[in-house]
Formats: sequence, C-alpha cells, structure tokens
Amino acid sequence: MKYLGIILLNLSWIAAGFNHSRRLKRKCILSNELIEMCNLMAIELEFSVNETGKIIKRLSNETTLSHLTFLQNISLENIDIKTELDKEDNERINFLFKNIGKTDSASMLNLIEAFKQNMLVSRKNYEDYYKSHSKLYIAFGMFGSLAVTLVLI
Repeated sequence: MKYLGIILLNLSWIAAGFNHSRRLKRKCILSNELIEMCNLMAIELEFSVNETGKIIKRLSNETTLSHLTFLQNISLENIDIKTELDKEDNERINFLFKNIGKTDSASMLNLIEAFKQNMLVSRKNYEDYYKSHSKLYIAFGMFGSLAVTLVLI
C-alpha cells in the first residue's frame, strides 16, 4: 500500500511537469491562431464584408481557428476576452475587438496589422520560452518524483 501511494505521488509530479509544458505549447498555438485570425480579418475587410458581426461569425466557423473559443460566443456590447496568454496580450485582444468596426476599413486594417505585429513578437517570445523551458518542466517533474521517492523510502 505504501508503494502505491509513492507511485501515485510520482505520477502526479510527472503529470504536473507535462501539464505545465502543455500550457506553454498552448500559448504558442493560440498566438499562431490569432495571427491567422488577423490575416483572415484583413481579407474579409479588403474584399468582401465590412460588417464586424459578419466577420466574427465567419471567423467562428473557421476550422483553423479552433483554439480561439472566444469567437463562438463573443458579445460585441460587452467584450471581456480572457485567454491563456499573458495579461498584455489579452488586453490587446480586447482592444482589437472593442475598436474593430468603429472606424473606416483603412483604419481597421491598420489596427489589425498593428495587432498582428504585436502577436508576431509575442509568438516568438512564447516559442523561445517553450523551447528553453518545456523540457525543464518535464525534467523537474521527473526529478521531483525521484526526490519524493527517495525521501519516502
């Protein structure tokens, strides 16, 4: 029975390391999809639609943006979008959606492009952090579980 508890404790440490690494990877995925969202929004504005509601409806049906779940139930009257990204990026997302549709198409395209440039920088930061820390978190989980095992045995 004692060993079962140790095994479960070890598995929880290892799972915590993998979970934290997965969250870092999710930030990379979200930032990538936000950049793709900007590209699609710009296309919509340049060529066909310039009504914000229609653009968001089309984006919410886009399969390449499946991790952007806030698009499914966004309220344009009360925008409060929260993602797993950093606070600054969440503020930028909210700023984009609060201001999109309030000006002419050229200004909206400039706003989208500025947001996209910020997300490109954020994506690079997330990817660099993921590359340098994801294996560290997994290793920490494994070595933490070994340390617990040595202490308990």
